[in-house]
Amino acid sequence: MRSAVSKNLFRSYLVGSLKEEVNILQYVDDTLFFGDATKQNVRTLKCVLRCFEEASGLKINYSKSHFGCLGKSASWCREVAQFLNCSTLEFPFTYLGIPVGVSSKSWIVWQPIVRKFEVKLAKWKQRTLSMGARITLINSILSALPIYLLSFFRIPKKVVQKIVSIQRNFLWGSHQEASKIPWVKWDKVCLSKNKGGLGIKDLSLFNAQDRPLGDD
Repeated sequence: MRSAVSKNLFRSYLVGSLKEEVNILQYVDDTLFFGDATKQNVRTLKCVLRCFEEASGLKINYSKSHFGCLGKSASWCREVAQFLNCSTLEFPFTYLGIPVGVSSKSWIVWQPIVRKFEVKLAKWKQRTLSMGARITLINSILSALPIYLLSFFRIPKKVVQKIVSIQRNFLWGSHQEASKIPWVKWDKVCLSKNKGGLGIKDLSLFNAQDRPLGDD
């Protein structure tokens, strides 16, 4: 790939304001190629893959390979996928747990997390756990389930409100059949115990503190 780029046979995808060139990423046994959606790039990519097979003696599993692009017609994508002997990639898709090709503000991104909260904080557990156990469970689920997504994306307010609603109902024992009064404001509940709270993590602050990357 370095040789193809240096000889102007392949045009990389430019990322960010500094226009950093990205043309290949590898993770374990996955290889991802990035570039301009042009026939020249496609022909060069096929040559690169063929050269890899000849040099290494390995064979690429094209039945597990996909081609996708943005800004081109569906017919163009199908034609290229057929030329590369692979299937077309539908957007959005998920790679390493991160949705690709959809806005981070979309409900599609966060719906699985919300659903997991609902399942993990099921109403049957309310009847078998003490208040202290409920607090521990809420914090453990908050720490475990969404932390991967939260390290990449800013969680939308509507999702925060939905998750907080699930947490609040679980803490106070509310469910569809019976609504109970939350006697303490949620802001107070999220304070540390030495400040009079219950030590439940504030999801918005938790998100801000755990995000090493940008907002997008």
